[in-house]
This record gives sequence, C-alpha cells and structure tokens, in this order.
Amino acid sequence: MTEFRGLALLREIMRDAAPDDRPIFTPERMRFVLELLPSDDPAEAQARTREKLKALTGSTAFRLEPLFPGGDPAFLVFSPEGIDRTLPEDAMFAIAEALRDQLGLLSCEPDIGVAASSDPSDSPPRGTEGVIGDIFCWAQGNAPPDKEWALRRTLVHQAWARNPAKGRNIVIAQPDTGIVKHVELQDTRIDLSRTLNLIEGGTDPTDPLSSRMSNPGHGTSTASVVASGEGSAIKGSAPRATLVPIRCINDVVVMDASPVARAVDHAIGVGAHVVTMSLGGLSSRALRAAIRRAVARDIIVMAAAGNCVGITVWPAAFPECIAVAGTNNADQPWRGTSRGPSIDFSAPAEFVWRADTRDPAHQLTGISGGQGTSFAVALSAGIAALWLGHHGRAAAIAEARRRGTTLQDLFRAAARQTARRPAGFPGDMGAGIINADALLALSLRDIRMGGLESAIAATDLSGGLEGAMTEVLGPGRFDEGFDWARHGAEVSALLIADARAGRGQPGAGAEARAPRRASGPLTEAAAGARDPRLAALALRAGMPAPALLRPAESSLRTEALITRIGVAASPGISAESARKMNVETARAALDESGRAQILDGLNARIEQTGRNDLGTDLDSIDDAIRNLHSQGGAARLSTAQTIQLEALVSLTDRAALPVTERLTPDNRIVQTVDSTHPSLGAFGVLVNTRLSDLESGPLAAVGRIDADWIHTGTGFLVGPDLILTNRHVLEELASPLPRATNPARWQMTRQATIDFSPSGFDPARRFRIVEVVLAGPDPITGHPISFEQLDLALLRIETTNTSGGTPPAPIAVVRNEGWRARAANLFVVGYPAPPAYIPRDDQGALRQDVIERLRELFGLRYREKYFAPGMVQRFGGWVFDHDATTLGGNSGSLIGTLEGVDISAAGLHFAGDWLRANHAHDLALVRAANSQLNALL
Repeated sequence: MTEFRGLALLREIMRDAAPDDRPIFTPERMRFVLELLPSDDPAEAQARTREKLKALTGSTAFRLEPLFPGGDPAFLVFSPEGIDRTLPEDAMFAIAEALRDQLGLLSCEPDIGVAASSDPSDSPPRGTEGVIGDIFCWAQGNAPPDKEWALRRTLVHQAWARNPAKGRNIVIAQPDTGIVKHVELQDTRIDLSRTLNLIEGGTDPTDPLSSRMSNPGHGTSTASVVASGEGSAIKGSAPRATLVPIRCINDVVVMDASPVARAVDHAIGVGAHVVTMSLGGLSSRALRAAIRRAVARDIIVMAAAGNCVGITVWPAAFPECIAVAGTNNADQPWRGTSRGPSIDFSAPAEFVWRADTRDPAHQLTGISGGQGTSFAVALSAGIAALWLGHHGRAAAIAEARRRGTTLQDLFRAAARQTARRPAGFPGDMGAGIINADALLALSLRDIRMGGLESAIAATDLSGGLEGAMTEVLGPGRFDEGFDWARHGAEVSALLIADARAGRGQPGAGAEARAPRRASGPLTEAAAGARDPRLAALALRAGMPAPALLRPAESSLRTEALITRIGVAASPGISAESARKMNVETARAALDESGRAQILDGLNARIEQTGRNDLGTDLDSIDDAIRNLHSQGGAARLSTAQTIQLEALVSLTDRAALPVTERLTPDNRIVQTVDSTHPSLGAFGVLVNTRLSDLESGPLAAVGRIDADWIHTGTGFLVGPDLILTNRHVLEELASPLPRATNPARWQMTRQATIDFSPSGFDPARRFRIVEVVLAGPDPITGHPISFEQLDLALLRIETTNTSGGTPPAPIAVVRNEGWRARAANLFVVGYPAPPAYIPRDDQGALRQDVIERLRELFGLRYREKYFAPGMVQRFGGWVFDHDATTLGGNSGSLIGTLEGVDISAAGLHFAGDWLRANHAHDLALVRAANSQLNALL
C-alpha cells in the first residue's frame, strides 16, 4: 500500500471534491484554520494562499475565507468542497503540518471534533469493552426540591436585594447549540437582532433538537440558568439581562474551535458585555486570539472547566479566560468537575435546576436537575452581569484603566477575593465558591489584585499546556523552545485523550493510554524536545471502539441479573427455555428451591477447586437472591452484593484459553486449545467433543488486524481472500469518502495487515489488506451504539505474502437462521487487548474481583489468540447477546456454534459491556438483509 501522508493524502481526497452549498461551519465538513505570519499583508497573503492551494491540491473546489470578517485578518478558514471530516486525527494533523510548511504559515490547525469532556444522559447508550468511560463522574440521586438552591448557595437573592436591576441592560452572549421557545425562556430578554447561526447559516439561533446532535437542547438549558425570567419556575442568576444566543455547535463536548472562535468574534461585534461558554475542547490559537481581543474590548469571558476528564479543558485553560469548576449542594466538589491550577473559582454544578428539552412529550416545558460545569459557568456569567449592572460598566472599566489592567482581570480578582471558602475546600478548585452578595458589596477601589497578574503569567506556559502536561504526565521541564504554535493543538488532543483514559488519575498506571495516535510531524518534533514528556506523549497505543462505556440504568441492570441468575436456579432447563426466560419467570425461579440449587453449586465448586471466587460470605449472596425474589427490579442491593452476583453470572466458568499449536501424527501443524483445562467448567465436555472440528479450521481462520503495526482488532477468513471484521475496525485502517455515511469509496490511510498466527506476530502468516469490498453504511467510532446499524466490513487480502505463504482455509458462514435452534453454546476466537480501564464500584474503588479474574485468565499475555466459550443470552433482530469473555481487541472476532453438525461462523462480535453482555451480529440475518454480502460469502 502506498503510504499517504500530508499533501499526498490531501491531493488524493480532493479527487472527491464537489460543489457544496453547506455553510463552512457545518460540523461534518473538513476544515483547517490557517494563521498568517505577522509580517504578511493580509490581502496579499490571502490571494497568494488561494493560488498556492490550487497548485498544491490540483483543484479549485475549496472554500477559503477570513475566520473573523472585519476582525483579526491573520486567520483564514480552508475547507475542501463536499468532503466530510472522515480522516483519522493524526492524518488531519499531518495535512495541517504540510499546509503550514508549504503555504508559509505561522500555524495550521484542523477541526477534528475530538471528545474532550462529557455530558450526562438519563438513558445512556450501551458501550464497548476496553474503553474508558465516564461511568463514575455523574452523581446519583435526585435534585433538591428547592429549585433555587443554586442561587442560595451563591447568595444571589441577597445580591438582587442589593441591586434590584438584576442585570438589566447587560448583554450576555452565549455560544452554544442555540435555543428553543421553552416556557422557562418565555420572559427572558432575548435580542434576536444580534443573534447568529453558524451551523445552518443566517441569524435564527433556533436549536433544531435533532437526534443527530449529541447535545440537543443544551443551549436552552444553560440559557435558563443564566437568564430565565422572574416569572419562570427556574430563575436565572441575571433574570433581567439581555441574552444573545449564538448557535455555533451541535456538541458541547466534542467541540470544533473555529466556529466558537467566530462566535466570540461576533459577540465582540454586536457589543456583548459578557461571554459565557458552556463548552470545551482542544487548545486553539484562533479561539485564544478571539478571547484576547474580547478581553481587550472590555468583555468578561468565562468558560466551563470540563466534565469527567480531570484536567481543565480549553478555552477555560487559557489564562485570559475565567475558568469555573463545579460544586454540589453540600459545598463539596461535584464528582465530575475538572480541577487544577487554571481554575479561578467554583459554582454549583450538581443537580442545578434547568430547562430540559430531552423528553419529546415535554420539549418546551420540561425542567430537571442537570449536572456539569456548563451550569456552573452559566450561573457565574449571570453573576458577572449583576456585578457590571451594580457598579456600572463604565465605572468598572474606568477603575480597570486606572490600575492598568483589564475589566476581565478586575472582575476575576473581585470574584476570587470575595469567594466563599468552606472549611477544607480543595486548593485545586480555585479561590472558593462565587459569592454574589459579597462580590457586589465590595467597592471597586477595595478590589485587591494581590499579584493576580503574576499568577496568570505563571499559568500561561503556552496557554495552559504545561498545567495539563503536569496533571497527566507528572512534573517536568517545560520546553519553551518547542514550537507550540505548530504542535500545541495536537499536544492538547493527546493530553485530553490520555486524561479521559484515566492516565494522571490517582491510582492509575502509566499504561492508561487512549486510542489516539500522534502525527508523524509531532513524533519527529517531540523526539528532539528538551522535555521528555513530549516524547512519552507521542508514543501512542490503544484500541478503537464504537462508543464510550456508560452504566446501565439501575433497574435494567437488576433485571438482567435476575434473568441470568434464574437460569442458574433452574436445573435441567433447556437452551430454548433459557433464551425465552423473562424477568418474572426468572424471579419466580429464585424461590427457596432455586436458592438452594445455586448455593449447593457454589459450595461444590469451592470444594472442588479450593477457591472461592465470590468471597467468603455466601450468606450475603443468599440474602441478595432473596431480595431479588421478593422485590424484582426494584431490589436495592449493596455494592458488595451486586459485585458478588455479577461475578456469579459473569466471572466464573467463562474461560479464555490461549490458542496454541501442535504437531499431528501426519506431521501437520494445527491450532488447538487445552480442552481439559479446569477453567472450562461445564463447557469442558462439549469443547473436548468438538476439538477436532475446531482444529480443522475455525481456530486457524482467525487473525489479528494491525494498523501501522499496532493491534487494532480481529478478523476472520470467509473466502479465499476475504475477511470479515467490524466497520469500526476498518475506520482505523481507512477513511470513507467523501462522506462518512454511505461513502462512495474508502481511502486506505494505514499499512493494514492480518496475521493468522496464535501470537499475532509471525511475518510468514501476515497478509496485507488491500481493498475494502463493502462495509456498513453508517459511521461507528465515537457514536453511541445502535443495534440498527451494521458494524461490519468485508475486506480483501493478498493471497500470497512476501514469504510466499497463502492464507489458511476460510470458515463457512451460516446461511439461514435455523442455527438459532441449537445455539445455546458458542465460542469466540479473537485477540483480546489489555483493558484500558478497570470497572469501579459505587464508591469509586477498583473492582478487585475483576482485576484478579483478568490476572487469572490472561496473566500478561494479551494481543494473542484466545478461545472463549459462552452462551447466547438474547436474540433481537440481527443482533444477539452472549456472555463469552471478551476485551478490547476482540472487535471483529469469530463467533462459532459448538452445537450442530458443522462448526460455522454464526456471529460477528462488535461490542460489549463490562459484566452485562457482549453483542454480535447474526450473520444469517445480515446475509438475508444484504444481497451483495450474501453473494460474496
């Protein structure tokens, strides 16, 4: 495969460029921000850049326009026409670096839409194994009944009494997802003459509440916290201020910097007094420039610190921006808040009452308690408006001029000086909790800057990157000579990825890495940097996956336990009956007889193995099952009981056996497993019976897929030169063009191979992947799992490799759904990778039972071929659930049947949830639904 990098890759994708009438800030569009050299004449440089782009790309199908119309002329936006952002992030940064070099730019930064934070959901999607998630950052419970508790904790009511204007005549600009005509905003002063819509174009800021958006209604929620009127159920902290919503994003946690920068520039142009940003993402030179210009124009600019990532995200991390962390009703840190040296102060962020549009039946009337630093900064922005209105903006500006500082830093100093600091308040949460009453009571002349300027300068260090590096990688020697203008955005992307993967968190090991790769230019630059942390950051490893792991809703989780334990309590139950067992039938099986069946089996296991995988308290297990029997899904179990029951159904008798090789009497080498291994438990007899069938081909047909020599997933042969795997694995090897959905073609972007050896590392059995034959039509990686989407790809491989070897024999794929009738027992063959995280209990402690079980199953041998037996749990459409042991790296694994005449490929594993279920495509039904695939198999 030709290795495409930089301009070569850009030229290749420009072959698909075509006229495109979508606005340049449409989220899906490929887009780069170009920063001209300070010595350039802007008009001449723009014309010169356009001509160079034509020559470099061999095309005129692109847009090039100023990022800030009428503002800073140093920044331009370049966007190929008709091309969606489907390339991997390292490829986007490689293109940006090539453009910077060839066009003679100071910097070039791509919009990559990186996940930099998280936002809550009442109905979280099921996730995938091996991916760090946000499962323990959201507080459990209900919002306080007092809908104004957040205002009381910040003493806003007293501030209103001190200045009844309540923010009148102060203009607050809000870059976000836009707003809707919610009842909580019906008496909010919204100035539609100053609004803007950068997503659809025009000036209408209406949030479409589309299911394609990651955060529909977010702008409405935060707007209600800022400026809901006095007649609303929810009162904003500045109920008489003027709100200017700017629709510039669809997702507040996968943020593109360029439309937010344009939104800040627009806020400057329409005379905003405060800018509040309930969003966060990567470092961006253009966004920082816009914030600096806003601060110079006497605008107070603040942003959310971030959720569920630990480190402060940008723009809050910029020293010019005020960063707000989150607390709860007990004046303690909200468990999901970002923290660190960049934080100025905190405000309520846990169960803050807000307008809620998520229920389709109450989109324009719903309210609920929301979580996130989005609400902390929104509430604080309203308090900033109260402060400006109380002292008079002109007087505050005059005081800042007298002191030789900015209005921004004058407000920052006042807010920090008057912040309420409860006993034991953490030092990394800023000066304390913002206190609106004390803030307004403090006269302008009594504000103490107190070395604030030097403190801000100390945190500059290339716009907050040093602080983030220290949080994630530990202390080091910051390299001032490193080209931060050139590489700062990509460094921030890698830092955020590792922080989300758990690196830098207490108790996390240095191996906690994310599946994000560094571009070639950054890797080269980091190798020569004086700060060794940069080199460490550029050495990437990790696994792709379709979505983040999030917790099951508690009652659903309990019902799943009941159903699975009910099978264990029903001796002699048939496979078909086990599959059809519902919650009520299973619950009835947990009577005295059923409990005895379970406990007798556990005691027999302990006597046989001399080990108690579930702890010593079998009485506690008995009590838990009694509770499930009497209360069903409403049962409330202790953390220990939940862990023990999950272990009962998920962590025992689910072996993962390494695939090895043996020499047959006729001198053939076959791949095999130890069918007598005691960990097989009840599967031992069946596996031993089918061992010769497994050795005859199914084990050998499975291979490890690598991208640029890094383990990416699993695939298996279904034809002489065809392998099946997942589309989300394919997305690590190639990019769909010109759109992510229903692409016209796929562009290989990695050196992609499949290795069929047990070790996954044998050049003699490694074959190049040369072509994408077909793939599911919808993008998978980074999107919530939808069982309606096809996470499948059929790829062509070379039939003779460089060693002269040929691929093993393919495995037959089932042709009709009759296999389900004999499908109780199955097996998975794949290449599990080290888990990127370990589940934690409700108190946040690592699940030691899971750690011990992983150590028992795998030791330190990951990324090798394993055989794992299990059972079908549920059929649903073209997806079925199973309980065989899998980890990240098993994506694309073969699922075969252990029952029936012939062993064949019945399923394609694509995702799984820790301790709940794994998910696979039923290949018989997929064939029936896809005539092209059926013809090829």
